[in-house]
Amino acid sequence: MTTHAEPDTRIALPSNVAPITASGFVVLSRFVIANGMSAEVKAAFCARPHLVDDAPGYRRMEVISPLDRPEEIWLLTFWTDEQSFQTWHHSHQYHESHKRMPKGLKLVKGETSISHFEHVSS
Repeated sequence: MTTHAEPDTRIALPSNVAPITASGFVVLSRFVIANGMSAEVKAAFCARPHLVDDAPGYRRMEVISPLDRPEEIWLLTFWTDEQSFQTWHHSHQYHESHKRMPKGLKLVKGETSISHFEHVSS
């Protein structure tokens, strides 16, 4: 009886890329800035104090903005599991991190959302 080995379909990652497991939890926070302060908000994200970086279960954060709507911000945070996110979300450091947003920031009512996702693959 002849057996055939299954082909290896894994993709080799470049040596400078850390592998990410195929499971996890992602939170997408989406909001629209009402009062023309998008540049200040984006600068605040670039200069953020990285308070979340050492939170148990935290993997990474991505902050993106649609080119055709620069006043809209999407904040994606990647976690090992939902409980890690919930623990962070109710922590003192979470509330402290939001105090560092520019003073006077106003958001468009009805244009703010938070969605939870299963992280399937990167």
